[in-house]
Amino acid sequence: MRAAIAACGALLVLAACKKEKKPAPPAPAAVVPAETWKRGELPLEVQLGAPVNGGAFTVRIWSEPAGLNRLHDQMAEGWMIKYLTGNVYEALAELDRDTHPAYELRPLLAEGWTESPDHKVLTVRLRKGVKFHNGEPFTSKDVKAVLEAVLDLQNLTTNLRSYFTDLESYEAPDDYTFVVRWKKPYFLANRNFLTSMAVMPASALEGDFNTLPVNRSPIGTGPFRFVSWETGKAITFDRNDSYWGKRPHLDRLVVRIVKDHTVATQLWERGEFDLMTLIQPAVWKSIESGDAKNAWAVEGYHRIYFLENIYFWIGWNEERPFFKDRRVREALARLYPTESVRDNIDLGLELPTTCPYYRESDSCDSTVERLPYDRAGAKRLLAEAGWKDTNGDGVLDKEGVPFKFTFLNNPYSVRMGKLVPLLQEEFRKVGIEMDIEKAETPVYIARMRAHDFDAASMGWSSLDPQQDNFQIFHSSQSKGGSNYVSYAEPEVDRLLEEIRVEFDRKKRNALERRLHRRLYEDQVYLFMTNRPYLDAVKKHVRGIKPSLAWYDLRKTWIQPSK
Repeated sequence: MRAAIAACGALLVLAACKKEKKPAPPAPAAVVPAETWKRGELPLEVQLGAPVNGGAFTVRIWSEPAGLNRLHDQMAEGWMIKYLTGNVYEALAELDRDTHPAYELRPLLAEGWTESPDHKVLTVRLRKGVKFHNGEPFTSKDVKAVLEAVLDLQNLTTNLRSYFTDLESYEAPDDYTFVVRWKKPYFLANRNFLTSMAVMPASALEGDFNTLPVNRSPIGTGPFRFVSWETGKAITFDRNDSYWGKRPHLDRLVVRIVKDHTVATQLWERGEFDLMTLIQPAVWKSIESGDAKNAWAVEGYHRIYFLENIYFWIGWNEERPFFKDRRVREALARLYPTESVRDNIDLGLELPTTCPYYRESDSCDSTVERLPYDRAGAKRLLAEAGWKDTNGDGVLDKEGVPFKFTFLNNPYSVRMGKLVPLLQEEFRKVGIEMDIEKAETPVYIARMRAHDFDAASMGWSSLDPQQDNFQIFHSSQSKGGSNYVSYAEPEVDRLLEEIRVEFDRKKRNALERRLHRRLYEDQVYLFMTNRPYLDAVKKHVRGIKPSLAWYDLRKTWIQPSK
């Protein structure tokens, strides 16, 4: 009996020495997003409530500009224009975001304007009492200085200068009046003059245009003023407490530069962005599941899906022997696997397009059908154009020139990083050899402007639904303009010229639809897709909504935590 008791005692001691097991924590609950969240629709509550002042707002962007001078060709990339326009730099007028999709004009640095019946004279009444961020008063001399900087042929201002081809004269009869006269009418002349020029002090434009301090430290009249730029990290702006208009609610605006989309997604999940932009399609889709691991996104952010006025294209440099023939360009378009790209790369989020105009406008011809994926048809067109494998090496050739070219690619474009190898394989199957070369954004843009490429991809965007394609497709714009592919077609030139002088919107839209049809027939570009905003904003952010003119951060505010 004693032995049995001793054994039992030993068992009791051992049990007492064991650590007590804690119950396993409950598995995180699944969070099923609402259908409106999946569609990227902002709820009504975002626009409700009494605004509260204070707080910093951090926006993620993926590209770093070469500079912050809105007038300079090599600095005025799309993202820089979005976050500087209206926030730091102001123009004489702006698009009224509340009049979507027409986007009528609203006075800004101009109090108002009058246009002569023949559309050739614009008289602008400037706003009084406005000061630049450096304390200088805004007057007509500043408008004159900006216009002269744009018109100076020594300056890299080709893009903006193309708006003033038919400018006859200009004058500033007093401090708060500015008059421009045109040689002939142009339907966008006055609209462009009022909205395109970022006004900065005349003093900031003195000296070498390429080395101006304002290139790095912008000076405007806007509700936010420049504070700092940490290269590769962030550009910071603070509220302008001397702003002439209604002051913004936010104390600080931080533009975080995160080029790598994977890194950006990790930072976003940690809550480091109030506004996460350019969410990749795979990430956008992955957070729609009800898995608990996605709770941070569903519970912490509203998603935003909004169709931009942007289209993406592949351009074939027609200075090269391969691409001058329209049949070759059509053959390459027939090798573009639209359905595969839509399903496996874009995941149904980007919309295939054939049109160089705003998708929701009357400028696009809805009857234009996209060329189908057709490898046999592509081979036939290439043979008709004289490209055949005459020496049996597997590569097409013509007059002793092998069909070998290089595709210039941006290393930070996830979409093109997936698409270009796919095209490379498609081209290889018909006897075309394509190499891939990567170039950082500033180098990439410089090479496009210099026509130093065989093939490349870009996106053309506009913050205005009314747009003119003259500088992109007119033959005169291949030298110094944006006709990077050196396209030249007399009928297209005539259409572009007719469009510029047609003030009747319905008649102009009819001409634009004709232009759309002809450009697609010529396959001047391989038109790919219209891209939406795939963004997300923290749920405590109020007063924010998307538009073609981007987000109006002047009205954005942060709701305090309860």
